[in-house]
Amino acid sequence: MKEFIHIINDNAYAFTTEANKTYLTFKSTSRPATENYVENCTLPGCKIVTRNNGDILFALALKKGTDEKFEILTAQQLYDIYAWQWFEPLADNYHELIYLSNAPETYPAYKHFSWQDIVDFSSIDRLSASYYTGMPGDWKSSANGGDGYLMVMINEVPYWTDAVGQIPFAVDTYRSNRDMKYVVRTGITWGGGSVTSEADVSNRYDNFFVLRGALFASKKYSYYFSTSPGNYTNTQVNEVINNVDSNCISQPITELELMTYGVWHEK
Repeated sequence: MKEFIHIINDNAYAFTTEANKTYLTFKSTSRPATENYVENCTLPGCKIVTRNNGDILFALALKKGTDEKFEILTAQQLYDIYAWQWFEPLADNYHELIYLSNAPETYPAYKHFSWQDIVDFSSIDRLSASYYTGMPGDWKSSANGGDGYLMVMINEVPYWTDAVGQIPFAVDTYRSNRDMKYVVRTGITWGGGSVTSEADVSNRYDNFFVLRGALFASKKYSYYFSTSPGNYTNTQVNEVINNVDSNCISQPITELELMTYGVWHEK
């Protein structure tokens, strides 16, 4: 049995983990019934997310005015049951990340990267078919990418692995077509990662991360046309690789970007 304290929204809460299950714990002193003493116990206004072994990873705020309730659950349960996310405020199921544990035992819960690592993977020129599920461009399953992890940590911020996996696909698609909306529409069409998957026209984070990748690629790569001397019918497209800070991918989609490129909203 393990006991530990986490500070969430400036309040200290005690937790106990036993048999891979974590519980919120309140301790008090026994008093005679004649005192009629009432112990006030306050539940944190969040969901506590743990590893499968019960180690606490982070906490997501509950939305006011809803019937959402305090709960302690694993990251896999959060993903499967609620599909909450904490990194795209304008996307569906957003809940603010209000606590992130940096305890050493949480490190193996994620595969760790920098945004430059994501850019390096995305910069490799591949065939479009390489981005199908299980193929070399499928970042979420690649040994050089998500490697089957449910979550990754990038510059000390956690993400669902399948969200980040949209970025290499988006960068490659932009370099092939040089059209932002085309990239987003292609991401919608191939949302499931295979020829048999249904189009994803939802407002979920997947489409937002396709747009993140496309926005980065539009800054990273620029193009000009040239012709061969003496053969003006032979037009070539030339790519210029610009120096762009990889950390710009960490920025959530803005309302203006969503209005301009969020074609999944178009009727």
